[in-house]
Amino acid sequence: MDLCPKKWTAQYCSNYRKISKEKSYFIPIYSSRRSEKASDTAFTLLFYGTSEKGDYFGFFPLFGKMYNRFRKDELGFAAWPLYSYTRSEGATKTNVAWPVFSFYGGTEEGFKVWPLYGTRDQPGIRNQQFALWPFIFWGEKNLDTDEPVDSFYFIPFYMKSTTKNKAWYSVLWPFFQYARDKDKEKWTILWPIFSSTSGEENKGFSFFPLYSREEKGRDRRTSVLWPIYRESEWYVNDQRFLRKSFLVIDRYIEDDTGVFYNFWPVFEYEEKKADSVFLFPSILPFRDRGLTRIVKPLITLYEYRKKENKTMTNFLYGLYTREEDGENWKVRFAFLLELRKDADGTGFELLSGLFGIDSQQVEIFFIPFKRGASEEPAGEQAAAPFPSQ
Repeated sequence: MDLCPKKWTAQYCSNYRKISKEKSYFIPIYSSRRSEKASDTAFTLLFYGTSEKGDYFGFFPLFGKMYNRFRKDELGFAAWPLYSYTRSEGATKTNVAWPVFSFYGGTEEGFKVWPLYGTRDQPGIRNQQFALWPFIFWGEKNLDTDEPVDSFYFIPFYMKSTTKNKAWYSVLWPFFQYARDKDKEKWTILWPIFSSTSGEENKGFSFFPLYSREEKGRDRRTSVLWPIYRESEWYVNDQRFLRKSFLVIDRYIEDDTGVFYNFWPVFEYEEKKADSVFLFPSILPFRDRGLTRIVKPLITLYEYRKKENKTMTNFLYGLYTREEDGENWKVRFAFLLELRKDADGTGFELLSGLFGIDSQQVEIFFIPFKRGASEEPAGEQAAAPFPSQ
């Protein structure tokens, strides 16, 4: 099946076919993947497919072979786990009675008798050995780089990993650890209780959980009686960010989105440029725009919002509200009474407009009448389509 629409150019179709795939599956019974150059189909334990290297077929665990699967160029098995092999990037691994016996060939050399002993060598790149797995490991890696790594682990008695510029040692972990690189040195005793860091840009001291302090350039982080009090200060270019927390929940934050402070469960305050929000109580101490606008008003007894020159106060879910915009204001007592002042003067309404009066009109039974005009309702006058001739 050609996945490329006819209206596309030949070159665009060629590139598209290289990455296009068809996939279908009904787990765990059936799965299928197809592309321009390969395909793979599996029915539970039976599988078959095609690839650039040829066709393959198998029935797990009796026999089978695959190409370009599970990050291997080729893999095969017979009476698994008695016999299996994998090939990848020129290296071959043969398993007998997996995982007990393995033999390496091609670009790699070695063998293993798990868990007693094993050795694996890729000349010029890495060599690794183990004994009494998982307790003893040693070897080298990254030998083809400017900073090869030399490691030895006898868990938990002694461990080390060193390079030209870095080193890490551990004795009777977690009793003692030492680490260094180009910028700093760090000593740790009875991790995580005591640690000390020194360096030109990096400094720190920790006596957990009583006190800890870390500095990296202008950035710093402090905790006292963790997790009771924590404080962080960091910079992005010349912009300063600050975060303080008390018992994890109570927090003070200054960052690129503004200021946020909550004292759970009493109140919270959020400020961004000229806008601010104050809520009482603060049942959900999360800093989220959707929660602040939609959910939190449902569980808030007192709310105060400011946006530029406008302010809004809400008490007991609208039992009392007040809105201000410069010298103009509006006050509501639920649906019972509304008082307002604007550019046209002052006025009031009873029972949501059952009766009201201001400088322009009078409302009687929700019907507005212009003041100083005929008794015709203001709504009917406004509905006249043309002025009188």
